[in-house]
Amino acid sequence: IFWHFLAPPCPRTDCATSAMIGRVQVFSRPLLVCLQSRVPAQVVLGLPSPCSGPSALGFRQLAGRSSGKPPWGEKKDEEAVADESKAEEASTSTSSSSAAAGGSSGSASPSSEASKAQAAIAAAASSPDKAQPGAGGTSAPALFVLPLYRKPAFPGFYQIVQVSEQEVLDFLFALRKAGQGDYLGGFMTKELPTKVAESELEQPSSGGSSSVTSQSLRRDAGRINSVAEIEEVGTVLQVINLTQYPNISGGQVVVMPHKRIRRTKTVSAPSPNVALAAVAVEYLDEPEVDVNDDKVKKLHKEIMAKMQDLLKTSLVYKEQFEQVIRFYDLDHPLKLADLIAGMSLAQREELQAVLTENNLGNRLEKVLAIVEKDLEFARLQSRMKSQAEEKVTKEQRRIMLMAQMNNIMKELGIDKDEKQTLITQFRDAVAEMTLPAEAEKVFEAELTKLATLEPSSSEYNVCRTYLEWITSVPWGIHTEENKDIKRAEGILDEDHYGLEDVKERILEHIAVSFLKGSIQGKIMCLAGPPGVGKTSIGKSIARALDRKFYRFSVGGMHDVSELRGHRRTYVGAMPGKLIQCLKMVGSSNPVILIDEIDKLGRDYRGDPSSAFLEILDPEQNNSFRDHYLDVPVDLSRCLFVCTANVIDHIPGPLLDRMEVIRIAGYVHEEKVAIANQYLIPQTEEMSGIGKESLVMKDEALQKIIGDYAREAGVRQLRKLLEKINRKVALKVVRKKDVEREKTEINLENLASFIGQPPFQSDRLYGSVAPPGVVMGLAWTQMGGATLYIEAIGHGKAGINTAIEFVADKGEDDEDDQAKEEPKRKGGGGGSMKITGQLGEVMSESAAVCLTYSRLFMRELNPDFTYLEDTAIHLNVPEGAVPKDGPSAGVTMATALMSMALHTSIKPDLAMTGELTLSGKVLKVGGIKEKVIAARREGIKTLLLPRQNEADYTELKDYLKTGITAHFCDHYDDVYRLAFDSSLVPQLPFPSRGMSVVTIEAAAVPEVEAPTKQDEGSFSTVVPPTPLPSSPSVSLTGCVV
Repeated sequence: IFWHFLAPPCPRTDCATSAMIGRVQVFSRPLLVCLQSRVPAQVVLGLPSPCSGPSALGFRQLAGRSSGKPPWGEKKDEEAVADESKAEEASTSTSSSSAAAGGSSGSASPSSEASKAQAAIAAAASSPDKAQPGAGGTSAPALFVLPLYRKPAFPGFYQIVQVSEQEVLDFLFALRKAGQGDYLGGFMTKELPTKVAESELEQPSSGGSSSVTSQSLRRDAGRINSVAEIEEVGTVLQVINLTQYPNISGGQVVVMPHKRIRRTKTVSAPSPNVALAAVAVEYLDEPEVDVNDDKVKKLHKEIMAKMQDLLKTSLVYKEQFEQVIRFYDLDHPLKLADLIAGMSLAQREELQAVLTENNLGNRLEKVLAIVEKDLEFARLQSRMKSQAEEKVTKEQRRIMLMAQMNNIMKELGIDKDEKQTLITQFRDAVAEMTLPAEAEKVFEAELTKLATLEPSSSEYNVCRTYLEWITSVPWGIHTEENKDIKRAEGILDEDHYGLEDVKERILEHIAVSFLKGSIQGKIMCLAGPPGVGKTSIGKSIARALDRKFYRFSVGGMHDVSELRGHRRTYVGAMPGKLIQCLKMVGSSNPVILIDEIDKLGRDYRGDPSSAFLEILDPEQNNSFRDHYLDVPVDLSRCLFVCTANVIDHIPGPLLDRMEVIRIAGYVHEEKVAIANQYLIPQTEEMSGIGKESLVMKDEALQKIIGDYAREAGVRQLRKLLEKINRKVALKVVRKKDVEREKTEINLENLASFIGQPPFQSDRLYGSVAPPGVVMGLAWTQMGGATLYIEAIGHGKAGINTAIEFVADKGEDDEDDQAKEEPKRKGGGGGSMKITGQLGEVMSESAAVCLTYSRLFMRELNPDFTYLEDTAIHLNVPEGAVPKDGPSAGVTMATALMSMALHTSIKPDLAMTGELTLSGKVLKVGGIKEKVIAARREGIKTLLLPRQNEADYTELKDYLKTGITAHFCDHYDDVYRLAFDSSLVPQLPFPSRGMSVVTIEAAAVPEVEAPTKQDEGSFSTVVPPTPLPSSPSVSLTGCVV
C-alpha cells in the first residue's frame, strides 16, 4: 500500500532506489505523518524521486551530479551508495548522449532553443574548468529559474505557485516530459512586475465568465526579460505536481522548497522559445545552532510567544497552523524562522532579507520584527474600528481596511449596496469633468437626496434618471480642432465640387481659431434649392474641423419642448435635442446641423423659432438652460449649421442671428464634373456592377443633364444614373453564364434606359419673339427659371390693333388726324385682363406697369392713346403653376410697349427688375439663379437693375461668359436697349436715371470637367450653345 500510494510502479526492473525505499520502516513517525496528511514521503524524508529513470536522468543533467539524489548531499549507508552507483553506471551512456545532443535524444524537447539551453546547462555542469565548489565539495550545478513575483520560497513546506502565462507552464510540462523538470531554482524578482501591480488594483466582479476568472487569478510566477531582474539568493524547488487549468490559460505548480542557493552566473537567458532562464548556482550551508547561546534562546522564546499570540488573534495563521505547523519541529530555531517567514504577509523586501541573512542571530531578529508586524496587523483586523498603532499612519490604515474589506466581500460574494454603488458611479463620472458652480451645487444636492431615498420609492428613479443625464453632459470636454488649412481644404474638395463660398467661410473659421488659440462657435445658414448638397456639406465641415457631428431636423416641429426639454414634474420627462446631442457626441464643441429651419411650425404648444433665438444667439447660448436639467449649459463652442430652401420663411429676428450663405445651384459644366467625379462612381459601387460593366459616353451624359435633369441640384441626376445602373445590373445577372460585356450608354440607346426626355426647351419662340412677348427671369425653390409674358390688345379695328408710326406726314394726313383727334384723345375705355395664376403682388405690379406704360406712350407722343382705349389681355404661360413676386415689372411694361408699338424686342434678350410709377428700376434678388437660367436658354443680353451690379460682379467668370449685362436705373434706358432704335420712336429727352453700366460678354472659354473615362484627370468639354434650358415644371412657388 505504501509503495503504490507514493508513486506508480517503476517500469524498470533494475530500479536502484527500490531497495532504499523498501528499507524505510512502516511504523516510523514521519511515514505515519505522510499517510495521514497524504504528503509524498520523499518530501518529508528529504529524498529524491523514487525512480532513477528519465526523471532522475534529467535531474542529473541539470544538477551536474553522478546520481539521482538531491544535489546538496545526504548521508547514505554503503548499500544505498552501491545501489545508486549501479544506477549511475546503467545510465551513464544515456546521460552522456543526452548532454551532447542538448537533451533531444529520447525525450520531447519544448523547442530547438530549449534544447540548446539544456545542452549549455549540461556542458556547464560537466566542464571541469567551470566547476565551482558547492555543498559537500560538488561542482556548481545549473538549474532553470522560476521567477517568483510576490514573495520568496522558504524551505520546509509545500507551496502552490499560480502561473498565468501559458508558455511558462508549457515549458515546465516539456521539461517534465523530457525528465528535466524535477528541480528548479526559485528566485524572487527584485521589483514587482508592472502587470502584476496593475492587476492587483483591479477589482473583478464575482460570478463572472471565464475571462473574468482568468483576470482574477493570483499571479505568483512568470517570465522575466533577463537574469538581472532576479535576486542573488533563492531556493531549490522540487516540483511535486503540475496542473493545467481546464478552461483558461495557465495553471498551478506545487513545489517543495529545500535548500538556499546563490546564483553564480548565467548559463542561458530567456528567449521567445525558451521561457525560463538557466543559471549556475552554489548551495549555501545553514548556520550552526549554538544551544548555549543566550541571545538565540531569548529570540527563540520571544518568537514563540508572539507566535502563540498570533495564532490566537489571526484566523489565517490558525488555519495554517492546523494544516502545516503541527508537522514541524518548532524547537529548532532555523525551521521556526523559515516557517514564520513563509507564512508572513510582510513586504517582499523584508522576506528576501530573511532568506539572504546567514547569521542566525540577525535572522531571528528580522523574523521577530516580521512576526510583530504580523501580530499588529492581525490585531488591527480583529478590531476593525480601533485606533491604529503608532507605526501605522491613517492612510496606511485606510488602505489596509479597504483592501481587507474588498477581499472579504470578494471571498463572500457580497456586492456593495446598490445605492452606494450608484453614488460612487456618479461621483466617478464627474471626477474628470469641470462642472460650473451652479451645476456642481445641484449635482451634490441631488446626490445627497438620492442617498436618503429608498429604492422602492418613485422619487428614487426620478432622482436617479436626473443624475444620469447631468453626468452624461460633457462638462468641459471638447475635441481638439484641426488647424491645418491645407488638410481641411483637401477634405472639403474631396467631398464636394464647387461651393466655393461655403469652403472659403470654413477656412476663415479655422484661421480665426488658429490665431485666437481657442475653439470658436458660429451660426451659419446654408440657403439654396434642394439637391445642392446643403446637408452633406455639414458632414464635410465636421470632418474638416475634426469635430463630432450631429444632425436633427426641425421641419414641422411644433413643440418647443423638443428643443428645451420637459419639466421634471411630467411623467416621462427628458431633455431637449441640444442636451441629447451633447450626450451622444461626448463633446462640448460639435458641429450641429439643424435641417429645414425654414419649415418650423407653430401652434398652441409654443413657437420653436422663439426658442432658437436663444440657442442661435452667440451672446446668450453660453448659458442655455434646458427645462429638464435647469442648469446653465455652454453652447458657445458649438458650430451651428442651418439649412433652408427659402429664407423668406424664417422669422426676421432669427434670420438676423445667422450668417446666410447662399447656394444657388449648379450650371451645366458643374453638373458634368459632379457626375464624373462623384455620382457615376458612387452609383456604380452601390449597384455592384463596377467600372468594368458600364461606359458612359460624354454626349449621353450631357443629354441627361440637358433634357432629363434640369433642376438646380443633382438629386434628379443621381436618380437617373441609379436607374441606368439598375438596368445594367439586371442585364449582367441575366447573362451570368456568358462572359460579361461592357454596356455603352450613348445617344442612340439612352432612351431605352431612362425613357424619352420630359423637357425640350423653355423657349416657346425662336431667337426673335413676336410683338407683345418678352422673356423674363424668375427665382424658384428649385433655382432660376425663365418665363414669357404675353400681351395682346382687342381694339375697334380687331385683335392686336396697334399704332403705326409714319415718319413723314403730309397736310392731308394732318387734316385727317385733326378729324380723328376726338377719338384719339382716349376716352378711357381700355381695360386689362390678367391670367396665369398670378399672385397678389404680381397683379399689383401689372397694374403699375399698365399705368406707367400709358404715361410713357404719351411721353413718346401725346396722341398715342392705344393703351387707354384697348382691352388688353396679359398672360403668363403655364397657368397651373402659381407665380408671384415684384421683379416682373420691367418685363410686363416692355411687353405692353412691344404690343402697342407692334415691334419685337431684340433677339436673345431677357430682363428682370421691379418698376415704380415714376419709372425707376428697383433691385431684385436671386441674380445668380437668374443668370444660370439665362445661360441655360442661351440668352446673350441681360437687362438688370443698376443696384444689382455688385451681385452680378461677384459671380464666377464661367457664369458670366457669353452674356452682355446692362444695368439700368430708369425705364428710359430699358426702352432704348430693348428695342431697335430704327423701328421705334425715340425719346424726345435724355435718360432720367443714372448712366447705364454695361459689362461686355467675354469669349466662351473651354471649361475643364473630368470625364468618366479618365477619373482623376481632366478633359476639355465645350458646353453646347444654347445651354440646356431650365425646368418648366419647377416653377412651383416661383418668385418672378
